[in-house]
Amino acid sequence: MKIQRIAIRNYKSIKHIDIDCSPKINAFIGENSVGKSNIFDAINWPLGPVYPSFNSTLPQDHFMGDEANEIQISLLFDNGEYLQLSENWKDKSGRQKSGLNLSRNYISDIERQKYCSAYLGVDRSVLDYSPSNRWSLMGRILLEINQMFKEQEHVDKETGEVLKKTDLFKSELERIRDEILFSVEDSSGTQVMKKFIQILQVETAKQLNRPDHELKVDLNLYDPWNFFRTLQLIIKENDTNLSFQASSQGMGIQASISIAILKAYSQLKLNNNTPLFIDEPELFLHPQAQRNFYKVLCELAESGTQIFYTTHSPNFLNVGRFNEVFLVRKSPDKGTYVRCAKPSLFIEDLTIRHGISSSEEDLLLHFKNSYEETGDTQKANEGFFAKRIILVEGQSETLLLPYFFDLIGFDYIAKGITIVRCGSKGEIDRFYRLYTEFGIPCFVIFDGDINHLGKKKKVEEDTIKNNKAILSLFGIEEDFPDGNVNDFYLGFNTSLNDNLGYETLKKGLDLYKEVRNKIKSEEEVPSWVKELVVKIEQLPDNISSVLKTG
Repeated sequence: MKIQRIAIRNYKSIKHIDIDCSPKINAFIGENSVGKSNIFDAINWPLGPVYPSFNSTLPQDHFMGDEANEIQISLLFDNGEYLQLSENWKDKSGRQKSGLNLSRNYISDIERQKYCSAYLGVDRSVLDYSPSNRWSLMGRILLEINQMFKEQEHVDKETGEVLKKTDLFKSELERIRDEILFSVEDSSGTQVMKKFIQILQVETAKQLNRPDHELKVDLNLYDPWNFFRTLQLIIKENDTNLSFQASSQGMGIQASISIAILKAYSQLKLNNNTPLFIDEPELFLHPQAQRNFYKVLCELAESGTQIFYTTHSPNFLNVGRFNEVFLVRKSPDKGTYVRCAKPSLFIEDLTIRHGISSSEEDLLLHFKNSYEETGDTQKANEGFFAKRIILVEGQSETLLLPYFFDLIGFDYIAKGITIVRCGSKGEIDRFYRLYTEFGIPCFVIFDGDINHLGKKKKVEEDTIKNNKAILSLFGIEEDFPDGNVNDFYLGFNTSLNDNLGYETLKKGLDLYKEVRNKIKSEEEVPSWVKELVVKIEQLPDNISSVLKTG
């Protein structure tokens, strides 16, 4: 069962958000204190281990601290039903209600559990995965296996007798308990456990004022309602032959066990496939392990599990899956809000601009290809976390700009600026449209290549086509840029190489090494760099979509 849509009103920093969810991965990103946790708290309120109510809400739980702002959390599922927690709703008879409802009908806790989700918090403690915790992922796995176990039978190979596996398990475990575990004797030869249970039974009956034979007290090695509930996660080191409780190990090991449980969940393909929520999956994992964990989550999503997580790591994003990214922002008037990029709008934009008809699958494939051709996918992902982005063509700019910024004392990293190379000039407009759809302001630097005029027809046509694609983003209908630093872009007349203050044909790393030998002081830095910095700092904090839609 998957969540199709989330609508939250008047909860903490959230005035109103309405999110169309991805059926696979939903990655929520954003700066600290913008309200990511409030979104997750709101969703998990009706889906968590405790039946929700408004009995203990405080003024600060309401938007702006005003209790007149009535809280409403609505989750639409793919079965057509919506689970709603609202301070004010009407049932189908028009009666005023408050609390939880399922499509305007009262819902019991047992029925609610069909919609409840597994949750992995920031602690990553294995104790959170205890089989006794029915709300943990492991608890859910074992609860379903327990149900399968209770339904299965065992056939005795010698007698052909058919027994329930549960009955066989009980009898064998009770035999082991009585013959071995409870056979402990004191110095006088008395079996202390049997005596202990006998005393318990007699004294309990006395306290209840009932005859001994009407009451039985026993100590089981299992939970008769959940045979897997008492299992313990144990780790054994083969080289030392020592065993440890997993919960006593470091957080790195416990985080690894968390990933293993998720992997098992994806491969077992059990029926209880409700959404999974994870806070900061990158915690306690080194970068390679983070990338592996993201791969596990993608596999889990492809196998049918809907996943929601918050993250501060670019290792859990992919430009080629931009429809799964939700950028959380916050403003004084709107409170917490969400920006996302819908493939349908990009398809409509393509149709209007170029008359091209595309499918969502084909569109995402093109973005995936562009993303992989950048030469630095990490920076492309990092762009989603940036306050501002500088889009460039290739390696030369990504090496020289940080060097120039350092010489003039401009700490671009501290200002939340990311430099993203797009692989080629022909891809810049694609990346610009994507990032600005999330509201992230971008500054573009590209070569105008006016020297391509008069060359081969194909080269000239491609140059003009790529220039126009970029310039049209800013309302400029020209074939070539003017060579000046403008509000949102700098297009060199020819190329970067012709604007360094000396002649050179070198590119990439060779150009960078040459520049470091020739330009060593602030005074020697090309003048356009300082102009560029002024324009970048003047970019707005948030920017509107440039997509052309109906």
